[in-house]
Amino acid sequence: MLFNSPEFVFLYLPVVLLGYYLVLWFGFRRCLFVFLVLASLVFYSVWNPPYVLLLIASVAGNYLFGLWIERARDGSGKTALPLTLGILANLGVLGWYKYAGFFAENLNALGAGIGALDIILPLAISFYTFQQIAYLTDVARGEVSSGGIARYATFVIFFPQLIAGPIVHYREMMPQFFGGNLGRFWRADITIGLVIFAIGLFKKTVIADTAAGFSTPVFDAAAAGNTIGLLEGWKASICYTFQLYFDFSGYSDMAIGLARMFGIRLPMNFHSPLRASNIADYWRRWHMTLQQFIVVYMYQPLTLPLARWSAKKGFGKWPTFWVTVALPTFTIFVVIGLWHGAAWTFVAFGTMHGAYLAVNAFWQLYRKKARKGTTPKLWNKIIAHGLTLLAVIFANVMFRAESVGDAVAIWTGMVRFGELGRLPAVLPASGTEALTEPFVFALIVTCVVALMPNTQQFMGRYGPTLHWDRWRSVARPVIELTWRPSVPWAIVSAAILFFAVIFIARAQSEFIYFNF
Repeated sequence: MLFNSPEFVFLYLPVVLLGYYLVLWFGFRRCLFVFLVLASLVFYSVWNPPYVLLLIASVAGNYLFGLWIERARDGSGKTALPLTLGILANLGVLGWYKYAGFFAENLNALGAGIGALDIILPLAISFYTFQQIAYLTDVARGEVSSGGIARYATFVIFFPQLIAGPIVHYREMMPQFFGGNLGRFWRADITIGLVIFAIGLFKKTVIADTAAGFSTPVFDAAAAGNTIGLLEGWKASICYTFQLYFDFSGYSDMAIGLARMFGIRLPMNFHSPLRASNIADYWRRWHMTLQQFIVVYMYQPLTLPLARWSAKKGFGKWPTFWVTVALPTFTIFVVIGLWHGAAWTFVAFGTMHGAYLAVNAFWQLYRKKARKGTTPKLWNKIIAHGLTLLAVIFANVMFRAESVGDAVAIWTGMVRFGELGRLPAVLPASGTEALTEPFVFALIVTCVVALMPNTQQFMGRYGPTLHWDRWRSVARPVIELTWRPSVPWAIVSAAILFFAVIFIARAQSEFIYFNF
């Protein structure tokens, strides 16, 4: 069920909210987890009812693995076997549903004769798989202990974060359901959550879907083999960057807002990444919970043994850098690119960002002594920010394209600078209006991104997310606006929600990250 659908906004959400608070008010807390699990299964089943069984099997299997790991930890202390089997089981299921068809297609292209595999990708499988792998690892490390199956199922399939994150941790979520204040401040929680949800819905329906209307025809033209001109190439790349940005930012806001309506705070997942000064900072603020998963459960386990091996071998500074930083970073981002989707475009996307990050790490290390004790000049910051944006925009073309060739066609159009001298001749038949509108739109959105507070900053007085204090001073906006429970802000919030709902009728497109 889409968050941006009338059925969700006007039927499902009010009914589930009412049922949730009735359970709390009448003191049936033991039924709370069962209620949320059933409600979340209904939410998931609207997409494809048979795959609910796969979700249930995944939850049950990982819960049993968690019990096995916990008993091994408390007994012999040897958790390697159950943890390894649990992770392999999760990756095996993910690999079959997400990548079997991709590998079969490529093997068939080489003459293997396997035959096409008609496998439908289960919704949210990447997210709930990663979330459960993190849970098993945390149990093995002794950071969490298993509770009942209803609690664990709620942790995995709580519907606000089920489909595309944030990727949450058991130790962060479960204590909130047992706090004495759960349901006590329901008016404030519903109000704050509704405002955050409305902002996210506005981002999706008004901004992201409008941007899609400008970028999609150009990508379709590239896929059809048409030549892409300079202005069309930049229109497609810039508008798609804004589409992706506000589509996922909007989803993250809506997830956080929905959870807050139930009195639950989710972790931050998006914090103005287009204001980043370098590509590493960009990734720290884009899909933040996924990046934290990468660092804690992939990067550190890979690089720490390499660092010890490098120290033992007595490598110098630069060999150590390439072995322990550049190569692992590049490799992990190629994998993360493939995680986004089973296509060569995603592999290329991950390769590009892996190369970006490796070069950035090299530059930071190379310039470390030169920068010591000095403050970067303003023009250096501007150049760094501009290069970061260009790198992101070019990679996003590959992310969106149906094939590598389509991305190359868009890139080729973006560098046709010779067209600037004969611009009137290359304008479309409809004249300048066809290109003026998307670039005016892009200019307005650029000002919003660069100057205005993001949703967390706008709602910062009310602790919008977990660990908000860690990020409060990061990426401060030029224009500082703070929401308050007053009549003027109530009118503004109502207007945001009104236009967001009105634009639902124009298009009910899926969120981009639903495909992953």
